[in-house]
Amino acid sequence: MSLFQNVLDTVPSGTKKYVNRQLGFAATVSKKLKLVGMTQRELAEKMGKKESYISRILSGDANPTLKTIAELEVALGEDVIAFTLEKNIEENGSVTTMVSR
Repeated sequence: MSLFQNVLDTVPSGTKKYVNRQLGFAATVSKKLKLVGMTQRELAEKMGKKESYISRILSGDANPTLKTIAELEVALGEDVIAFTLEKNIEENGSVTTMVSR
């Protein structure tokens, strides 16, 4: 087994999932920017944010809040993340909400 694999095996699965989601989000935002023909400077101006912050989002170094993600989606005119809310009725009759992707 390689040294890299040994180190990777010590990383908690939650951290691996977080990094995967963070980089996936960055790639999706980048793709959407190209799709709508907008530069990161234009996106920053439209959102009232610094271009350096948008750059950090695109590199996977920023951890935007859900509010910022919603603002980003409005500025792009495109959804970046998708999820659905499903209501399930438990056996006892109470309603729970499950989030799925």
